[in-house]
Amino acid sequence: MPLSKNDMVLVDYVVRVKESGEVIETTSAEKAKEYKVYDPNKTYEPLLVIIGEGRVIKGFEEALENADVGVDVEVEIPPEKAYGVRDPDKVKTIPLRDFLRSGVRPEVGKVVEINRQLGFIRNVSGGRVVVDFNHPLAGKTLIYSFKIIKKLESVDERVRYLIARHIKGVDVKEVKLSIDDSSKSLTVELPRDTYLSENIQIAKKLISDDIFKYLDFNEVVFIERFVKGG
Repeated sequence: MPLSKNDMVLVDYVVRVKESGEVIETTSAEKAKEYKVYDPNKTYEPLLVIIGEGRVIKGFEEALENADVGVDVEVEIPPEKAYGVRDPDKVKTIPLRDFLRSGVRPEVGKVVEINRQLGFIRNVSGGRVVVDFNHPLAGKTLIYSFKIIKKLESVDERVRYLIARHIKGVDVKEVKLSIDDSSKSLTVELPRDTYLSENIQIAKKLISDDIFKYLDFNEVVFIERFVKGG
């Protein structure tokens, strides 16, 4: 059954570059190890996708809209619906002295920020540095192999996974929720191991923003509970 705007789903996927076969991203630790791209510092878990939100590339979101839960799908996504075609005008030649003046030693492959734009260095020679401001995947056709693991139906599930979106690695089962329907108030008690997480206050603000946007609440209250001797 096709998905509708604001439907929330959990998706497992592997993304490959068609031209090279290179695996550039996956939500599965098992697949990451299989393709030898495993990063022990990364959290591998299904991705929360909200249909119509625009946080994933257009071609992937379109494929999700027409996919069924639990069914393996493989789709080829052209550059126009991925990261765009390559724009030659985004490749700039910059004098080497400009980098040295800023205390930056340019090296091929290094990512640099210039005028609030990120680019990577393609070439350094003859006192000139060639910087490419195209997205690294611009011009690439991508192959997404994916499966919708679950469609989130209940308010409880939706809240838990909106929390997990902004606090990586949190156990959604350990989050305690209390809903007051009359006042449309939501009370959230996070696991204690999140209390000192980096940027936790920013995470709470982002969680609240998402809850207000996608669910019918007027208030979100976060509780921190400390127990004597605990």
